[in-house]
Amino acid sequence: MSVKIEILDYKYDASNAIDWDNSVVGELDITDHSDFPLAMTFQISDFKDLTSTTGDYSKTFKIPATKNNNKIFKHLYNPNSISENKITDKKNCKILVNNLYSLVGLLKVNAVGGYGETPSYYDCVFFGSNLGWGAVLQDKYMNAIDWGNDSKNLTYNKASIMATWQHADCDDASSASDAPIVYPITSYGVYNEGGNARTIQLLDTASTQPITNGSTGYYGFNDGGNDYGTPLPSADWRPSVFVKSTLEKIFSNVGYKINSTFMDTDMFKKLVWLLPNFKYNNPDERYDEYSVESKFKNTIVLDTTVYDGGVSYVDTDDGVTESYYGGSVTFDDGDDNYIGNPTASGSEGTKQIPLSADRLNVTLDEGSYVDTTNDYITIGEYGYYNIKLNGIQSRAAIIWANTAASKGVKEAEICINVDMNTVGQSSWTTIDRTSIIVNPTRISSSSNTSNSSNSLKTDFQSLPSVNIDNQWLNKGDKIRLTVGFRFNDMVSSSGVNAQDFTVNIFSRVASSTEFNITLKPEKVEYGQTYDLDKVMNKDYKQTDFVKGVAHAFNLQMTTDESTKTVNIEPFNSFYKPFGSAIDWTYKLDRSKEISDKWLENDLKRTLVFKYKSDGKDAKVKIRGEKYFFGIEDEFPYREILPDTFEKGDSTFENPFFAGTYNAKDTDTTGIQNIDTAFSACLWTEDVSSNAESRPNKGYEFLPRLLYWNKYSPAIGSGTKIAEVQTWSSVTNFITADASANPTYHLSTIYPQATMINTDSTTSPVLSYGNVYVRDYDDVNNTYSSYVVGKGLYDTYYKDSIEMLKENPRMRTSYITLKMSDIVNLDFTKLVYIDGVYWRINKIIDFMPNKNESTKVELIQFTQQSAFSGSAPMINSSGGINNWQDVIVDNDFDFAL
Repeated sequence: MSVKIEILDYKYDASNAIDWDNSVVGELDITDHSDFPLAMTFQISDFKDLTSTTGDYSKTFKIPATKNNNKIFKHLYNPNSISENKITDKKNCKILVNNLYSLVGLLKVNAVGGYGETPSYYDCVFFGSNLGWGAVLQDKYMNAIDWGNDSKNLTYNKASIMATWQHADCDDASSASDAPIVYPITSYGVYNEGGNARTIQLLDTASTQPITNGSTGYYGFNDGGNDYGTPLPSADWRPSVFVKSTLEKIFSNVGYKINSTFMDTDMFKKLVWLLPNFKYNNPDERYDEYSVESKFKNTIVLDTTVYDGGVSYVDTDDGVTESYYGGSVTFDDGDDNYIGNPTASGSEGTKQIPLSADRLNVTLDEGSYVDTTNDYITIGEYGYYNIKLNGIQSRAAIIWANTAASKGVKEAEICINVDMNTVGQSSWTTIDRTSIIVNPTRISSSSNTSNSSNSLKTDFQSLPSVNIDNQWLNKGDKIRLTVGFRFNDMVSSSGVNAQDFTVNIFSRVASSTEFNITLKPEKVEYGQTYDLDKVMNKDYKQTDFVKGVAHAFNLQMTTDESTKTVNIEPFNSFYKPFGSAIDWTYKLDRSKEISDKWLENDLKRTLVFKYKSDGKDAKVKIRGEKYFFGIEDEFPYREILPDTFEKGDSTFENPFFAGTYNAKDTDTTGIQNIDTAFSACLWTEDVSSNAESRPNKGYEFLPRLLYWNKYSPAIGSGTKIAEVQTWSSVTNFITADASANPTYHLSTIYPQATMINTDSTTSPVLSYGNVYVRDYDDVNNTYSSYVVGKGLYDTYYKDSIEMLKENPRMRTSYITLKMSDIVNLDFTKLVYIDGVYWRINKIIDFMPNKNESTKVELIQFTQQSAFSGSAPMINSSGGINNWQDVIVDNDFDFAL
């Protein structure tokens, strides 16, 4: 029997199928080494390891270091080539037996050995089935998923958020060539902070309002200098990603496709996983992209003519800018020269500080936002910014009354204004300033009076730093700096307060100076544009996501490496019926020992299935302590097994998702005590869903698994609502009613996503434990009686765990297997031997080049009887007809 190993570099034909002939890089020499015999093991997920993704592999085998093999492995034995040919890299390969049957997988070289500088062998291992994609995904993170162009440059605004509500499931999003996301109503803390109470924020832009020149700003000032009156933009909406789309992307990115009847169900296509923090994973890049850092420099010669005892001369300094006013500055000017629009040199008004390259050293400006012609900085992205200005010193170089009579100045004030122009608007508004009080004197005396022979001056003083934190700026807003001046107090004996003065202000920088406008880059803020991969947490592993979904639904996986297809089904439907079983009775090698042992299940007396505990979710934590025996999860599954089981806990925890509290959240309904729809709630404090007070939004939650519901029944009088604020005094309603008049409703779709929706028996219960559920009749506004809604354990785990409890027989036999049996191996088919049905657990050390029977582990398969759902951990007594008492925030609903 001949065995060949081909190294592959996959090529694809026009139909995107693998072109096997053109994919072969080379064929390894394998027959020249005595240690070759290839022994391969095939196995399904460990029955006791509910999240394992085990698969096929071989024992280590040696192949000779021939000239051909050295070439194929690119001389990786040579230390000088290791940097380009990592010995740990897995290579695509195909094993052929008699040129008829083949196995496809990965070949890994573990070691190379020999004498001196000459290699003699390579130690290799073959990986197939789940281990193929499992090995590739092992070090990949969720932020590395290539979502495609549809998930790039996503705008985070009212129109884009609402557009996702049109998608009933992941197929709808895909058909529309949209990103696989929806924005459900979900509370992460206080809604619409600073806005109308009990409303969600969903701001329009000024262009939708009766505002002259209103443009794309959400928060700012109109042409008259009056603020829009809108609350500060709040990121109340965070995206949820379709689970099926995510799995498909994960596998397609590494060259695999999924085959799953379960994943094609309507239910699974509506599953979403919550991005509960909505933070960028590249904040440093965004900081650099949208921030400006600079330093002023003293490179300009500042000069003005001064007068001292009838002698005039030119006073000079090296600095940044001079602000010169002709001889018309008066006490009566008030703030005319202190604040407002700048004017040209010699005229009244403030004076704009130039931002030319000879005055400003720009150290960070990737977006070229500094306009050296118009002397302002344009904002490149919506968001919250820190504005810093420090190290500025100013002095009055001259205050001069060109008259015979002396005119006195007791006190003047110099300021630097930070002005903002809202995008589209014509006016500028001062958002902060720094100033100093100066007391002018003559050059050679302490007198504070000026005449034609004597001007006044002050020494340089440092202006306090400007530190503006969390300043909202719209994309397209502009920031400038202006110098202002005013008289605060005059010498009354000087006569007329309105006396005209010539004024020139010198400004320079100290040794340390900054003028920075820097984006706060961590959080996605309203109006911004983002790529989906850039808001995935870098700590989330792709394998953990796959395991998390598999854990929730007890999924079993097998892989056809020849077609790169991963078959995924829940345990209950993974195994084909008895009629599809393969008869191996005649293949049993009765000359070899058959041994039976009873599978040790390792189950302890207390059995728990739960989601991952989220230490930042105080609501779930406290409810767990209060209602669920200290299990920090929302409706976990807990069972006390008989005394025949050893004392202790057997806890099966989801490795990726955390549990979610769901409530009728009246922080979304305008007023309290409104019977609205259930929504997910993630809170850092234990608060009531009927209370107006909420904690600040959390940004360190774990991912959640939810069920998306495009809630929009056609009834004409929907009562399930949420109120949103769209402008300063404008609110509107989201109403679950497809027949509602859109003139009076912002949306007729209520964007709902829940782990548990107790008002619907058709929504899946995504908690591990059972929950009492009922149906809400939207037409008649009535509720049905409660029934038990089966959670994940009763739906997907009960059969497999009941088998495990029985300590099933595990038989080790020797079966005469041919290569055709291995190539056609299907773990979903049971095998039939001597009247008993078994499932294949493991085929051990199959050697294709030897004609001998193979050791096989089989586990006896027993058919489980149908069962009714067990009673939930919280019962339905205690006023279930009062909606406030049903698994809602006061926690009195289902008393223990």
